[in-house]
Amino acid sequence: MYRKKGFTLIELLVVIAIIALLLSILMPSLQKMQMQVKTLVCTVNCRSLSAAWTAYASANDGMIVSSTTGYSSYSNHLSMVPLLCANPWVDWAGYPNYDDPANKELQIQAVERGVLYPYVETIEVYRCPLSKKGQVKCYSIPDFFGNERIDGHISMGGQEALVKMGQIRMPSERIIFLDEDDISYGGFTVYYDQASWWDWPPSRHDDGITLGYADGHSEYYKWRGKDTLDLTRKIREDPGSVTVGDLSQPGNEDLFMIQKGIFGELGYLP
Repeated sequence: MYRKKGFTLIELLVVIAIIALLLSILMPSLQKMQMQVKTLVCTVNCRSLSAAWTAYASANDGMIVSSTTGYSSYSNHLSMVPLLCANPWVDWAGYPNYDDPANKELQIQAVERGVLYPYVETIEVYRCPLSKKGQVKCYSIPDFFGNERIDGHISMGGQEALVKMGQIRMPSERIIFLDEDDISYGGFTVYYDQASWWDWPPSRHDDGITLGYADGHSEYYKWRGKDTLDLTRKIREDPGSVTVGDLSQPGNEDLFMIQKGIFGELGYLP
């Protein structure tokens, strides 16, 4: 009688081993490709917000939006009149409880109350694909731009914040938006007059950051300096261990790039 030959146990194990080997080879490539796609989406979001930022200025006699949100307290509720600033790019609804659907709705309302919302009405543009579940906004504007607060303001290092588009030299080199990883009631802060970070450098994009510029373009920048990479690794592993000494980084080319991108120059000799 003819008997159909099947796979032996050894043959099945060999096939399984080959499949496992192929998966082990392919998985890192697939994960890297997934990260690249999410970084691309985040970079496009920065471009959309930067384009909206320039459109707002064009429609308002060159006046730029405030980098500070319209918060009136740190509580988890929408700002009440009077606002801290006259033209916040988004409003403030407190630090979110990401597990609370009601708080997510408050965060959405805060974005909708911002002066840029008529120019970008797609909520998804305000968050990176790598954002926490329930997080609505992750982008920030450096507080050197448009920070015309009712109580007055100067940036770190004593520089008066710019409030008009015409005050910005070399707009193609000036950073207007960045993915700060987390929600912030103010803008992204960095020193002008010393080689030190104030807000921590974000790094969730494969040790890099997405940036939007004053001329409306955007790009991805990968951190290059060892000091930056050591700091971002420490932030990921044990943020409570970060000290002021860790943030002081003389000679760090990444820090120079961010400071020049925001202020247009360094306020000290590197």
